[in-house]
Amino acid sequence: MVVRLESVLGTAEVGLFALATDSYIIISKAVNPSKRRVFEEVLQAEPLYISPAGSILVSPFMAGNSNGLVVSSLVLDDEIRDIRRRLPNISLGRLDTRYTAVGNLILCNDKGAIASHILGRENLRTIADILGVEVVPARLARRSYVGSLAAVTNVGCLVHVEADEDEIATISNMLKVDVSAGTVNGGLRYVRSSIVANSKGVIVGSRTTGPELMTITRVFGQ
Repeated sequence: MVVRLESVLGTAEVGLFALATDSYIIISKAVNPSKRRVFEEVLQAEPLYISPAGSILVSPFMAGNSNGLVVSSLVLDDEIRDIRRRLPNISLGRLDTRYTAVGNLILCNDKGAIASHILGRENLRTIADILGVEVVPARLARRSYVGSLAAVTNVGCLVHVEADEDEIATISNMLKVDVSAGTVNGGLRYVRSSIVANSKGVIVGSRTTGPELMTITRVFGQ
């Protein structure tokens, strides 16, 4: 497994500009071609370039696994059509909620998902249908925005350092991976914003320290 330190568009918060699963990668159109090639080489999955909701960001507006992709209500119809055309074998659906940054509220892999309790039961059922996995409501580190507090693949999960034992157990049981607490980019606790990862590789923010990198390599390289 390859671990690569990078910056994108002048920031080390590389996780804001892409979403990776084992079968596809969605990368912001704003990312320049040389950086796009880095994502493709490290993550080794089908790339799709899109700027959802007219934004340069990706991960706040989407959450997905190899089975499906949940997108924000802000994602435009032509963007939906483009995704369907490029990824015809995955399930795709908008989440009908006033919370538009749905990527910050869902943590998922190919084995399961946890989602913020604020989304409600109906939306949790919709997420389960789209992703094809069981979904449970949860909080992490006593916070609701679970998708921004952890980064997960089918191999491992790095979570906010304030997550307690019960919360870590919930992630491990639902997503069926080993979980470790840690930081990125020299102490940043909202780890998802600075990691893009799947089972084949990890791209992490360029300010990540040696000890942080050791934890990330151990978590995602098991």
